[in-house]
Amino acid sequence: MAPGSKFLATDEMDWRPFEDAPGVAFRVLKTHRGSGSGTGVTLMLRFEPGASYPAHRHPAGEEYFVLEGELTDGATRYGPGTYVYHPPGSVHAPRSDAGGTVLVFLPEGIERV
Repeated sequence: MAPGSKFLATDEMDWRPFEDAPGVAFRVLKTHRGSGSGTGVTLMLRFEPGASYPAHRHPAGEEYFVLEGELTDGATRYGPGTYVYHPPGSVHAPRSDAGGTVLVFLPEGIERV
C-alpha cells in the first residue's frame, strides 16, 4: 500500500445513530478540510425503512451513490447503482421508504434549514 493510503473494513465498523434523525445511522470513512467554513466528510449513511433526514443545505454541494436499497430525494426514488450530485447551495430532505445504504461525499459540512 502506498504511503498515506487508508484501508477500512467498513463491515467491521459500528453504525452511529443521528440523534435528530431516528432510523438513520452513519460510518465516517474520512474527514477532510473543506474549502470554506467547515470540515468535509466521506461517510456511509444507512436508512432504516421509513426513516428520513431533516431538511438541510449543502454550501459546497454533495455527491452520493446508492449502494443498496433505495433513497427518495424530492419526488425521485433512486435505486442501487445511482449516482446523484447536488450543486452548492442545494437543499433537500432525503428519506427511504424501503431502507437503503448510501456512500456520501460532502466537501463541507451541512447547514440545517
